[in-house]
Amino acid sequence: MERISTACLGEGVDRCLRLMGELGCELAKVSLDAIITTDSRGRIIACSAAACDVLGLLPGEGSGRHAWEFYAGGVEEARRVMQRLEEEGRIRNYFTTLVAAGGRRTPVVLSASVVRDAGGQVLGTLGVVHDLSEIRRLEDELSSKNRFMANLLQDSADAIMTLDPDDCVTSWNRGAEVIFGYSAAEMAGRSISILLPPELREARELQELAEKVRLYGAVRSYQTERITKDGRRIQVIFTRTAIRDEKGRIVGASAVLKDVTAYRNVERQLADATHLARLGELSAGLAHEIKNPLAGIKGAIEVIRDSIPGSDMHREILGDVLHEVNRIDRIVKDLLNYAKPRPPAHSDVRLVEMAQRVVAMFRKSAANDDLVIRLPRPPHLPSFTGDETQLEQVMLNLLLNARKAMPGGGHIDIRLSHDPVEGTVRFEVEDNGPGISEEVRKRLFQPFFTTRTDGTGLGLATCMKNVQYHGGTIEVRSEVGHGARFIVTIPLFSRL
Repeated sequence: MERISTACLGEGVDRCLRLMGELGCELAKVSLDAIITTDSRGRIIACSAAACDVLGLLPGEGSGRHAWEFYAGGVEEARRVMQRLEEEGRIRNYFTTLVAAGGRRTPVVLSASVVRDAGGQVLGTLGVVHDLSEIRRLEDELSSKNRFMANLLQDSADAIMTLDPDDCVTSWNRGAEVIFGYSAAEMAGRSISILLPPELREARELQELAEKVRLYGAVRSYQTERITKDGRRIQVIFTRTAIRDEKGRIVGASAVLKDVTAYRNVERQLADATHLARLGELSAGLAHEIKNPLAGIKGAIEVIRDSIPGSDMHREILGDVLHEVNRIDRIVKDLLNYAKPRPPAHSDVRLVEMAQRVVAMFRKSAANDDLVIRLPRPPHLPSFTGDETQLEQVMLNLLLNARKAMPGGGHIDIRLSHDPVEGTVRFEVEDNGPGISEEVRKRLFQPFFTTRTDGTGLGLATCMKNVQYHGGTIEVRSEVGHGARFIVTIPLFSRL
């Protein structure tokens, strides 16, 4: 600009303006930015082809138009810009928006200088305008991608967190909130050690992990246990990676963690099922081998007992032996039924009719007991496909257990219901007996577990097996001294 001022020394205003226009034309040939020259009143003298594109003008259309027409801030913004130029002589990197003749808005950055004559009088301005549209588009695109990635990480079902060098939490996504029960606000700045079981804290697991991350940069697919806010132990698998600064120094770590408790439970159940299947095969073979000689022993004892006079004390002893043989025979039959059940027979199960039939049969067998058995008038329930004999066995076993839990009498309630939303039917058997302790409830459905001296421990295990065959569940709710309630839920559309 100093060269322009020098060239203008001793020249008239018209020559200076003409020189500015000529200079603008020369610059326009080599510049990709918009170049605009104005007179002292802000009227455009010349503008480059790039300037015409930004302003939405044809070549030559800009001459004589006021610059304020194109500022988004109008006359007021143009006045402020001109005032700054007069006071400071130049403006660098002034961010604004230009509005083209057709209304298109273009974000730009403006750099301009004022042109003065020898006496310091303002002759006009020379401005260079850089179009920021592409930069803003890229910025918006990058911002959108950043938001997408941030939302992806924040809303991930897996726990994603970052830690500082002291293993304190610096970020905590929603997946971590769901898995562990702690909110992001609760965990911010807290040590991750609160999630470790006591034995892992004593074993300095975090310190060992930090050392492996320092040596190798990451720890992948690490399986361990963690504790949630409500005290549950969960099985987790995670990858932990070092975070480094521009000099390569470790300044923290990131971790992506998945709760695999359900998967581990399924694996254990599959292993248990495989084990039980093998045990079942062994038990069935063993029971079969016992049953045949047992029948021979029973027959021989009956023959010997019947040959002894009624007054002989040995006859009574043989009767006791025969009673124990019959007990062994019942255990063997139960074991065979559990280990090698009969093939299922599918039919259209009507739960109401089935319950009425089972209750009528049970009432006859319990006629001499001081029991009140109540089956309220059941509602209409939809039928479903299942093995009616298996379900009858479940209901009857639950009634027999309730009866044995109340040798002095009591009442038993049977309730039937239907949940159309869940697509299930349910029957409940509730007694007012002594109840079941928590320790017993945990083992109630294990094969061969029993609290009675005359039980085999296979009744409820068989019930569970029959219910699971139908894709259903059996639940126990009980408190010591307040009876017990068994709830059997069967899906209407299970695939058998």
